[in-house]
Amino acid sequence: MNKIISRLLQRIPYIKELYAKIAHLQNVLEQYQLGWPPGHFYSPIPNLEEIKAREEKIFNNIPRQIAGINLNEDEQINLLKQLSAYYSEQPFQDQKQKHLRYFFDNPNYSYGESIILYSLIRHIQPKKIIEIGSGYSSGVILDTNELFFNNSISCVFIEPYPNLLYSLLKEGDQERIEIVDKNLQDIDPQFFSSLTAGDILLIDSTHVSKVDSDVNHILFDILPSLNPGVYVHFHDICYPFEYPKQWVYQGRAWNEAYILRAFLQYNTSFEIVIFNSFLGYFCLDLLQQYLPLCAKNPGISIWLKKV
Repeated sequence: MNKIISRLLQRIPYIKELYAKIAHLQNVLEQYQLGWPPGHFYSPIPNLEEIKAREEKIFNNIPRQIAGINLNEDEQINLLKQLSAYYSEQPFQDQKQKHLRYFFDNPNYSYGESIILYSLIRHIQPKKIIEIGSGYSSGVILDTNELFFNNSISCVFIEPYPNLLYSLLKEGDQERIEIVDKNLQDIDPQFFSSLTAGDILLIDSTHVSKVDSDVNHILFDILPSLNPGVYVHFHDICYPFEYPKQWVYQGRAWNEAYILRAFLQYNTSFEIVIFNSFLGYFCLDLLQQYLPLCAKNPGISIWLKKV
């Protein structure tokens, strides 16, 4: 009887479509077998009930020091003061301006991150910038290069999904820059040996360490092979290397911050230069004094330097 009813229902177009979708989902689940359900102690997806029970300890415990990592607080503050020399000339506004690619009021890369990126480019004067994962930060790079360096900085953007990047470009940009629209895993790590002391590598990855992921290639292959003196920027790294609870409850089971923390512990080859959210937690008064707009939203980036 049930089979007869099922066959009759499948003659109805809407029900037939639902059955097709269910069959497709079943095929997908069979293709990607989960060894354990989400939240299981063997699963990389966290158990939200357990997290809620420990929420206070996980998300509200913000230490000023982390074992095995030199946060270089004094050096961060000294650099912050030096970067203030460029603040009055920063050209960006909340809304899009015709002559600029970047604007503050975007969903991904706001005040603190853009102003510090602009200021560091002015300060260290790189000859070359490579960006892994492009978007609004690319606009900051290109605007700063155009306005203050006469487009003399060589810019390379590695982005397999470059639609946003293309939407920000101005006429003539594509002739001046290099866009590599392929997965990072398909690029030889030696490609990054062209970066020398004072150059910049910006990273906005998939944020997930897993088999053959871009995060693994960055931390295991690219960073160790960089030349000394290269500056490295990671986006979406919150202090103290923990993700905002809202993100976790939204289902973002990212883990890049954890593996980066492990990478930096007892690591004498890389030093922290600027940690945006650390400054937001502990030096907000200095941000307000030296880079006032950064205090509105300090951002969630970390800057390192290969030594």
